[in-house]
Amino acid sequence: MRFQDFLNFDKMIAGSIIKFLYWLGFVIIILFGLGAIAGSVSTMSYNGALGLLQLVVAIIGIALGVLFWRVICEMYLIFLSMNERLGQIKDKLPGN
Repeated sequence: MRFQDFLNFDKMIAGSIIKFLYWLGFVIIILFGLGAIAGSVSTMSYNGALGLLQLVVAIIGIALGVLFWRVICEMYLIFLSMNERLGQIKDKLPGN
């Protein structure tokens, strides 16, 4: 990538940033999930049923959180790839 492409917004860098943000969000979701699991284990010491319910909700929450975060990041990547494809189509049109 040339510096001129960067200045003229001919090449998008957001794809790399979104991939980094995906992994950052993934780690944060996992850490919060592990915190919820630790809290459920703590709850189990005085109320086993409630602690077990919290454990199940935490595990489901981790799975749904990661899935939802992945879908959001993929949607952003799709929008960016559409922009790149439209640029390629424009370059192939006569008169350009």
